[in-house]
Amino acid sequence: MTLAAVVVCGLAVTLFTQCNKDKNKNPEVTMAYYVSVSPDVLNVADVEINYLDATGAQQKEVLTDSTWRKPITTNTLPLTEGVWAKLTPKASIADGNYQLRIQTVASIAAILSDGTKVYDGWTNNNNEVITTAQNADEVAAWCAQSPTIALTINKEGVSSHTQVDFGGNCDYDPENLNKYGCTFFCDWFGWDWWCEWCEENGY
Repeated sequence: MTLAAVVVCGLAVTLFTQCNKDKNKNPEVTMAYYVSVSPDVLNVADVEINYLDATGAQQKEVLTDSTWRKPITTNTLPLTEGVWAKLTPKASIADGNYQLRIQTVASIAAILSDGTKVYDGWTNNNNEVITTAQNADEVAAWCAQSPTIALTINKEGVSSHTQVDFGGNCDYDPENLNKYGCTFFCDWFGWDWWCEWCEENGY
């Protein structure tokens, strides 16, 4: 009887400890940024990508191609994401017929400590709009409207729009687009488990 009681108590302690370990398990989080511009943008402007890393520190990279992607992994929640493409018109811009477009995205994919999968993605509302600029003044006006996308994610994986000051950025109210996010994580990054999530949720 005594031995059985000891075994049962030992098993209970082991199970309780394991449950606590599972409960306190760190989440698996991938932050992902994406910026895409039409070819004419690089002809008339210098593009500097400003973004927050997993620690919340501001980082910068120069855009040299029409598409830029940045996945960042972490196991810490809550966190804040933010990305802004600083567009500086070139010193000399000839009159022309420039077709200008920019798409800016901040997204998160996470597996929480309880195994729940979380996804959210935000992008600028006018990401498909082409603006025609014919001179330097019109190019400068368009560059000044480069969108900032920023969001916060709490410990439960719930995100909400926020603001991040990169110094000179024009804050933009984004649109939450799960359909676009599925394209982002499944088609572009090829993450099978998010492809499954998208299929299950009709995206």
